[in-house]
Amino acid sequence: MHESKGEGDPHRGPVAPWVLSPILALAERIDRRARRITPIRPGALLGVERQWHHGDPVRLEDGTVVGDGDRADIVHFDNRRLRELAGEGWQRRALEQARADLAVLAGELEHRDPDDRPVAYHGATVLAPYAVRIGWELHPRRPTAWHRLQDWYLRSLLSRWSPQGRERLQHGHGPLAVGEVWISADRLLALFLPSSDQ
Repeated sequence: MHESKGEGDPHRGPVAPWVLSPILALAERIDRRARRITPIRPGALLGVERQWHHGDPVRLEDGTVVGDGDRADIVHFDNRRLRELAGEGWQRRALEQARADLAVLAGELEHRDPDDRPVAYHGATVLAPYAVRIGWELHPRRPTAWHRLQDWYLRSLLSRWSPQGRERLQHGHGPLAVGEVWISADRLLALFLPSSDQ
């Protein structure tokens, strides 16, 4: 079995050996603290990291351009919360939770000082298809050594929090790689801001 070897499904991509699991758990906790990721609300599936974009402009489908130096916060999954949701029908429950979290984020964004508003939000996840399903857009990533390491790391985290362990990595087709997802602040408001007439 792949679990005993700690190699993962060779068609989906390599993962960390089980012996590294405690080290990955510690690295994840340290990383979250260092990034000052704040849950969107108590018990949230999603958290936010304040960030500014550095690099080439990112053009979004609604016409928003995220330029060098623009505020572009990063949205993160809380893997411990994902583990709590995991099980039968976890995808539906996770999507419901993510939508509710994003509605809270949109409500806060609406009342934020315009000078303190992000132009957009983005994230990197092996669960990118689910983000796309609720309105985020997928952007290609250049194949770099850093991105291959990130693929390995996030695949390894997925195998840690899933009750199915490494068997979870066998679902789907093709390499399980990280997707970069974006949503503009305006689109977030349009899709998730609670409306008084709903």
